[in-house]
Amino acid sequence: MNYTIAEISKMANVAKSTVSKALNGQKGVSEAKRQEILKLVGDMNYRPNLAARALAKRKTETIGLIIPADVDYTLSGVYWSVIIAAVADEASKRNYNLLLIMLNADKPLKTLEDTILKQSVDGLVIPAELLNAQAYTMLSSSDMPFVLQGRASFASHCCVDVRSEDGAFRLTKKLVEKGFSHIGCIAGPESFLYTQERIAGFKKALADSSLENYVIVTTRYSEEATKESVRRLLDEKPNLDALFLAAGGEFAFYVFEVLQERGVDMSHFGIAVFDEYRPFHFLPFPVIAGRQPIRQMGSQDARNLFQLIEKETPPSLSLFDIEILES
Repeated sequence: MNYTIAEISKMANVAKSTVSKALNGQKGVSEAKRQEILKLVGDMNYRPNLAARALAKRKTETIGLIIPADVDYTLSGVYWSVIIAAVADEASKRNYNLLLIMLNADKPLKTLEDTILKQSVDGLVIPAELLNAQAYTMLSSSDMPFVLQGRASFASHCCVDVRSEDGAFRLTKKLVEKGFSHIGCIAGPESFLYTQERIAGFKKALADSSLENYVIVTTRYSEEATKESVRRLLDEKPNLDALFLAAGGEFAFYVFEVLQERGVDMSHFGIAVFDEYRPFHFLPFPVIAGRQPIRQMGSQDARNLFQLIEKETPPSLSLFDIEILES
C-alpha cells in the first residue's frame, strides 16, 4: 500500500510540514522527532510523489546534458563518454538525475527552446561548439542555469575548458625536439574556438623554432571527410615527416589508416595527438599524446552548474592543463 504524506503525518501526530521537513533534512524538527518520523516512513514503505514534490519545490531534481546530433561519433569516443560519466556521478551525489538531450540537427534552437520552456531540467551542461550567438543569447536571457563545456568567442558565461593553445604548442615542440622539420597539422572544424587555438599553438611552436615548412588542413570529424582531408594534405606535401593532430579518438585512427594506406613508415614518422586515448599505448609505432583531464572537467561542469542552481557564483572560467605522454 502507498501511503500519502497526510497519512504519515496523522500516524506521527504531527503536521504535514513537519514530516516534509524531516524527510528533506530541514530545520525546525527535533532530532528525536526526525528519527521517529524516518522510522515510521521506513516501516510504512512510504514513497514520495516525485512529480508533486518537484512542483512544490519548483525543481525537477534533474540536470540535462546536451550532446551533439551525431550520437554515433560522440559516444564512440572517450571524451564525451567520460564527461557524461563525471557529470552523472556528481549529480548522483546530490540525489539528482541526469537527462541526456540530443539536439535536433536541423532545428537546434528548437531543442533548446523546448527544454527551457518545459523546464524539464533544473540546469544544463552544453558543449560550447554547439552554440551560435543566437542560441547563447536565448540561453542568457532565460532563467535556466547553464554551464558551457568549452568556450566560444561570443560567450562570457561559466565555461570549463582545457588550455588548447598552450597544449598544442607543447605537443608541437615535442615533435621539433625529436628532429622533425616538415610538420603538418590536421584539425577539426575551423569554426570551433578550440580548433583555432590549437592551430595558433601549432604555428607558434614552429615560429619559435624558425620552421616554416608546414601545412594546415581543417575538416569535419566524419570518417569520409577526415580521410579525404588527409589524402589532400599528403598530395600537397609529400615530404611531410610528422603530423600534429588537433583532436584524438576515432579522428586520430582515421588519419593513421590513410598514412598506412599511403605506405608511410610509421616507425619513423612523427605523430602528436591532442588527446590521450588508451589504445595509443598498444600501437606498433610511437605517439606523443596530450592527455586532457576529462573526468576533472566533467566534474567541474557539474559542480559549477549546481552552484548556479543554488544561486551561488561559480568561476566564470575553469581552465585545465594537458599532460604530455609518450608511448
